[in-house]
Amino acid sequence: MKILFCKNNFAGPISGADEIVLTYATELRAAGHATSILLVQPPAKNDPLAARLRAANVPLDTLASPAFSTSLATARRFAIRAMRTFSPFSGLILSNSRKVVFNLLQQYHVACCEYLKRKRPDVVHVLTPDPGAVMLVRAAHETKIPVVYQEVGIPFHPPGFEDVYERFVSVMPLCAEVTALSPSLAQELHRVSTRNSPAKVLPLISPDHNGFHKSESTNGVVTFGFAARLEHLKGPLRLLEAFSVAQQTHGEMKLCVAGEGSQRREFVAGSRRLGLEEKCELVGVYKSIEERSEFMKSIDVFVLPSLTEGTPNVIIEAMAHEKPIIATAVGGVPDLVPEDVGILVPPDDSGALAAALTRMAVDIELRRKMGAEARRKYEQLFTPAAVLPVLLDLYAGMIEKTRSNNHFDTGRPRVSHPWINGGTTNN
Repeated sequence: MKILFCKNNFAGPISGADEIVLTYATELRAAGHATSILLVQPPAKNDPLAARLRAANVPLDTLASPAFSTSLATARRFAIRAMRTFSPFSGLILSNSRKVVFNLLQQYHVACCEYLKRKRPDVVHVLTPDPGAVMLVRAAHETKIPVVYQEVGIPFHPPGFEDVYERFVSVMPLCAEVTALSPSLAQELHRVSTRNSPAKVLPLISPDHNGFHKSESTNGVVTFGFAARLEHLKGPLRLLEAFSVAQQTHGEMKLCVAGEGSQRREFVAGSRRLGLEEKCELVGVYKSIEERSEFMKSIDVFVLPSLTEGTPNVIIEAMAHEKPIIATAVGGVPDLVPEDVGILVPPDDSGALAAALTRMAVDIELRRKMGAEARRKYEQLFTPAAVLPVLLDLYAGMIEKTRSNNHFDTGRPRVSHPWINGGTTNN
């Protein structure tokens, strides 16, 4: 089977959508399928995701020139400066900037159609409603190649992205299938979609690259780990506040933070103000699978206090390492973290977060039980063995419908996966 994964560009070192594309493509390739990736904009010269694709022998093609990407990057920096200078008009500047980028990317429609006619993939798989997604879906539809769209977050979230989704909703009827990462997110996607048929669940794959090795603190110190962009929507400052309160009750605690972002300086200043410099370690962005695994092995509990989320890869990675979870009850997180796997708290509630940190710190048996259940849940839902049959079943059904010119269910037997057979979103 020839599967072409499409995105506008690689968004950066901590991008869930980029990681999903790479993992799907490499795991399907390892299983014997002809996967490749098409980006509208080329990646940076030393992009680590591109290097991983080369190592896995997954072809990567682009439509635009490096000069085009450089021009867009320059325009983006100019827009950011303008938003800072004229902050009352920042929303309007951002919306107009996105519209300009969207219109520029539509100019690659013909080139994309020609590319698809040459390559003739069996299926086109588009992820996220980024600026190039509308063009990619239209090109696949025009060349009569079945296209599946996969939403990796929450439709019309985070706040400020409404205009992006309003443009994208118009092409949803052109997709053979529309999918989301968990049952709750599939229901939400169907609610805002212009399609009659329900959205389907297409789970993440999180491979055990280095095998699983359980580790626990041996010095009595409980280490809480956070790995995400240091930005407002991920809640790092709320985590710092909660950690400050919790460590007053249970002093043998440490906070290890992986990531970079606009709130890094504020986080560092806050840790100094609260007298937590010795208890907070910032390790930067992990750049490889091995570094990610070492980070997860070094912590006892994983914490993600986001204000909005889809289905975070990083929570699943922590579950694979048998770590109990503390997270906010937003988006698809409750699908990942039932009460036997972790503790969910309301978003933007540092008091509830502090109580959860304290409870985990003082109860080693709770950590062990939740960690073991997290690992079991991971094996059940997110391993290649669990998810690849779901992917291949979806693709095969799309191909059958296209070849038979039948846009209804072909009656093929469904694969076995708890999120596929256990809910109403995939009937």
